[in-house]
Amino acid sequence: MVRIFITNNKKIVHTTLLFFYGIFFIVLINGLSSCAPAKGKLLNQKPTQIVRLDAEVGDEDDDEMVIRIKASDNIHYIPFKGSDPLRLVLDIPNTKRGLLPDVIPVNQGVVDNIRTLYSDDGRTLRLEIILSRNATYDIKRITGNELRVKLYDIKSIQAKTTKTQTQVNSKETDLGSSSEKIIVDKKSNIPVDPCESLLGGKKDLINLDFQNATLSNILRVFSEMSGFNIVIADGVKGNINLRLHDVPWNQAFKIILANNQLHIQCVGDNIINVTERNNTSSESVDRGNVASEQGTPVRRSLVNDQDMVTEVKRINYGQIEDVAKNLDSLRSQSGNITVDIRTNTLILTDLPLNIEKMLKFITILDKKLPQVMIEARIVSVSKNYSKELGIEWGLTGSIAKNSDSIAENFAKVDGATVITSGTGTEGVGSELVNLGTTSTATSGIGILAGNVISGLGLDLRLTAMESAGRGRVLSAPKVTTMDHREAHISSGRRIPYETSSNLGTATQFIDAELSLTVTPHVTSDDHVILEIKATKNAADFANTDGNGNPTITTNEALSEVIVSNGATTVLGGIFENTKTEIEKKVPFFSDIPILGKLFQNMDDEDNYSEILIFITPTIVIGNKDNLKNG
Repeated sequence: MVRIFITNNKKIVHTTLLFFYGIFFIVLINGLSSCAPAKGKLLNQKPTQIVRLDAEVGDEDDDEMVIRIKASDNIHYIPFKGSDPLRLVLDIPNTKRGLLPDVIPVNQGVVDNIRTLYSDDGRTLRLEIILSRNATYDIKRITGNELRVKLYDIKSIQAKTTKTQTQVNSKETDLGSSSEKIIVDKKSNIPVDPCESLLGGKKDLINLDFQNATLSNILRVFSEMSGFNIVIADGVKGNINLRLHDVPWNQAFKIILANNQLHIQCVGDNIINVTERNNTSSESVDRGNVASEQGTPVRRSLVNDQDMVTEVKRINYGQIEDVAKNLDSLRSQSGNITVDIRTNTLILTDLPLNIEKMLKFITILDKKLPQVMIEARIVSVSKNYSKELGIEWGLTGSIAKNSDSIAENFAKVDGATVITSGTGTEGVGSELVNLGTTSTATSGIGILAGNVISGLGLDLRLTAMESAGRGRVLSAPKVTTMDHREAHISSGRRIPYETSSNLGTATQFIDAELSLTVTPHVTSDDHVILEIKATKNAADFANTDGNGNPTITTNEALSEVIVSNGATTVLGGIFENTKTEIEKKVPFFSDIPILGKLFQNMDDEDNYSEILIFITPTIVIGNKDNLKNG
């Protein structure tokens, strides 16, 4: 325990000679400064002097420190926080110089030492309680001239652990032949809210009686009473009537702020900024609420803010807006994420731990997407020729007994059709689901997914088909797209379509085409999920409107299949029915009336053909490894 007294006895020195010289120097400075006239008095009270300052370990916890301050007369104090070093500061106005040493060593609990300072005019004593770590504090007035300050270690309070009571040896230092005695009590805390430090605790009682007084003048009165610098915003206007008797000035200040919709923001150690509520940010809350009931302790939480850091990260492959949106859930309330569209860069400002989480998240998201080459062959074949190509549809039956026909193995995975590479075998074909939809056109479209020979074998069969006149390849487009990106292939023509209105006749063009839209989704096991949309629009010249314009038959189907990398799937069931009238006649004789019919012949031919769409997805080399590693 550290205990300092000031007595009327003869000077007794229990410290080292060096400490005695320090005390003598303080006495000398005190004598010289006493000649200067006082610049003012607080509330016209008689100046007081600290007679006892005592610091000791608390009874309940080793980390608890108790500091008692006793003065010769009523004592007033203003507590506030400080940092660098971490400290609790008590400003005691209207206090004359005493014989307190400049530094009082403690080195117990959360307190390192206590420093004493005086203002330039020598009328205000400042006690700086230097802390060794974060703490909370309670300040309670025991009597009019005695204060008790308790300091607690924050971690000890959070853990709520019981500490063993510890007795601490006391030190007693006689400061000389002064007339009074001093005691020091230890404890410190740094409130997060500056206004809580300035306005908390028990304050002096005041009496106010004003009628139709302006707010600005009332606030100036509080500035004089408290010793704080009060800055009043331009928007703070209006008059007030009040009558208060024996009310602590901080509570009166709180009431005036609340009744006039005012907010305050504290800056530094003694500046209070008063603004209108509408002009105050969400962080500038009503500081008047920090005043506690008279005689009860005021507790503050001391938290050291971590240093914010800034990291600049370039996004290579991802959409920067989407990445920033996903990172928003990882940042703290005080963090910030800035997007620079021009350089595709994210500027991250947050605590180091959150920055580390964001960078790991970016590493996962910002990856090169695999690319898929979609190779399509759009083929028109005669009816029932598809089986000769080695296609097995979703029907139960025998696969063509042909040594060089290759069928795929089908399996059901999660309700979708899986097409895997393999060699076909003779026997009974497995059943495959119909992945198509019912056509809205009269001719119908029943899209079926099947499995065929692939690669060179398919190309050879298509060439043989064209040579035999059993069909022809309408188109063989190739397109490369990224994973989860849509690829569109279309082939057809535009048909002029005349429309009549009051303004005249207008010509529009309607697309009559076969289009294919494919969206690939690459899996980590070297498969590709294909979302397929096939559309066949054709002009029906057999059915025309009043203007002779042909109708447009529309067939559309949606399908989803799972295909191995490099395997081929096929969509079928798009039929075309072509009716042809062929007139054969003998020249000259066919023009003879009546007899000419004997030299004429009319034939009607119905040609049925089927449109087959072969789709082969191939994951581009160099992207598969990236997918698996991701």
